[in-house]
Amino acid sequence: VAYPKNSFKDVELPNGFGNLQDLPGFGSLNPRTEGVRTLGTLWSSSLFPGRTPPGYNLLLNYIGGSRDIGIANLSDDEIIKFVDNGCRQVLLKEDAPPPKLIGMKVWPTAIPQYELGHLPLIQELAKAESKLPGLWVCGNYRTGVAFPDCVTFGYEHAKVVKEYLDQQQNVDDTSAAKGTVKPSSAPKASTTPMMSTGTKKVPFYLTEKKTKTSQKQKVAAQ
Repeated sequence: VAYPKNSFKDVELPNGFGNLQDLPGFGSLNPRTEGVRTLGTLWSSSLFPGRTPPGYNLLLNYIGGSRDIGIANLSDDEIIKFVDNGCRQVLLKEDAPPPKLIGMKVWPTAIPQYELGHLPLIQELAKAESKLPGLWVCGNYRTGVAFPDCVTFGYEHAKVVKEYLDQQQNVDDTSAAKGTVKPSSAPKASTTPMMSTGTKKVPFYLTEKKTKTSQKQKVAAQ
C-alpha cells in the first residue's frame, strides 16, 4: 500500500536516523503485545528507490501467520482494512487518507514453522544424505526461513556439490584410462513401459501420441 509522505507522523527518530516521513530505514516489526494485527512492514520505497512517485511512501505489510490463521478466511477488503489500521497505529497520522492498494497476495502455506519435533526430522534427513552419496536435501525448512539464509546455504552447498561431482569425474576419467567401467556408471534399465513398433522399442506414451495424431489426420482427410 502507498500513502503520501505528509500523512506519516512528523517525528524525529532516535539515534539520528531521521524523520519518520522519509522512512529512513529497513522497516518495522510489531510485537504482539502492541495489539497490532500486522506482523511487520517493509519500507519498500526506501529499500528500492523509484518504486513510487515523488511525495509517496510504499509499504509492504505482512499479516497472518501460524498464530492468526483466521486471516485466510477474510475477504480482500477486510484484510486491507486490518493492514491500514496497523499502519495508522504505528506510522500514520490520524487524518491520513485511505491507502492506494498496489497489490496483495494471500499465501495459504508460506513460511515453514519449526514446530516441536522438527529437529529429529532434520537429523533423519542428515542420516539419509550420509547413506546415499549425491543426495542433498535443501530448503528453507532446513536452512532458516530468511532469504539471506537460504542464499548463503545454497551458495556454500553448491561448493559441496561441485566437489562431489569433480571427484566423480576424476574417478570416471581414471577408469576410462584403465579401460574399466565402474558398475555404478553403467546405464540403468528404464522403468518406463515400452511398446514394440517394428524393430524398435519406444515408450508407450510416444506410441499413443503417434496413434492419436494419425487418427486426427484421418478425420481431417475425411
